[in-house]
Amino acid sequence: MGIHDRFLVLDAHSDMLNDVLPKRTSGRRNVIDEDWLPVMKKGGIDVRVVAIFSDIAYVPELVLRRGLDLVATLYEEVGESSNLILCTEFSDIRQAKEEGKIGFILGMEGAEPLGKDIRLLRIFYTLGLRVLGLTHAMRNYAGDGAFFVPTKTGKVGGLSDFGLELIEEANKLGIVIDVSHLNIPGFWDVIENTKALFIASHSNCQALFEHPRNLTDEQIKAVAEKGGVIGINAVSALVDDGEKATLGRLLDHLDHIISVGGINSAGLGFDFCDYLPKYLSEDERKRLPGISAVQGLSGDAEVFKVTEELVKRGYKDEEIELILGKNFLRVFQEVWK
Repeated sequence: MGIHDRFLVLDAHSDMLNDVLPKRTSGRRNVIDEDWLPVMKKGGIDVRVVAIFSDIAYVPELVLRRGLDLVATLYEEVGESSNLILCTEFSDIRQAKEEGKIGFILGMEGAEPLGKDIRLLRIFYTLGLRVLGLTHAMRNYAGDGAFFVPTKTGKVGGLSDFGLELIEEANKLGIVIDVSHLNIPGFWDVIENTKALFIASHSNCQALFEHPRNLTDEQIKAVAEKGGVIGINAVSALVDDGEKATLGRLLDHLDHIISVGGINSAGLGFDFCDYLPKYLSEDERKRLPGISAVQGLSGDAEVFKVTEELVKRGYKDEEIELILGKNFLRVFQEVWK
């Protein structure tokens, strides 16, 4: 589709490094070129935020090592390929699109690798970290995450003193705060304390499907009013029940974000992770049930279908450009130093 190829397409969340690392450990090289590049090209994805995500099995003793191994994996893959760019400056994103390469932005999904050492955030920034999700589906030193399943825990809270310190330091360094996976009190703590634009990289709408990971209309309005962006999440468990979780229903979530927050608040954060369970520990699989993609959108190779659906729904070209990537680009351009 011409419109899909013409505009920059940015996927704000992927755990793909957790597929690449074990394959490299087994002796393979150029894993992204061979396994990921063809399907990303077919789907028209130009830029992707790849997450440092650590299985609970690594927490706490091995989580820093795991995080660094994932970063090293990305560096090795980029170094072996002429098709990939690590984006640490905004100009790198434009370069990737202009040269027909895939740009990767390093994110962190849960601040577990940092422990409670604020100095490590600067180290990861130096290594390329540009997006920081404070929590995953658990409690860490930064605060409480939004649990996927009912979990026995003490009194749930918002961000800790360390979580607030992370926001302050991220603002200084030029790292975008990501509120996806935060619980509701933690979300409002970010709203009250961040001095920079922020995102919800992969979140849907409570109004359409009730789930702890989805955002209320009040939260969507707050993100929009602060100039932030919300990327729709293609994981079926966050879209609807069973067979009702379809591409069309996913786009209903996008429509709802726009109706509540406006066209400048919506983007893409697919979180395609059908491949992930085979790499997860039993404890991690119990925490993250039902992570298959919605029907009608199997993964990277079919991302162009989103643009087709947007056209069918009557979105104008300039609106589609915003949704596909321009909204997220605005945030990155403003926050990155």
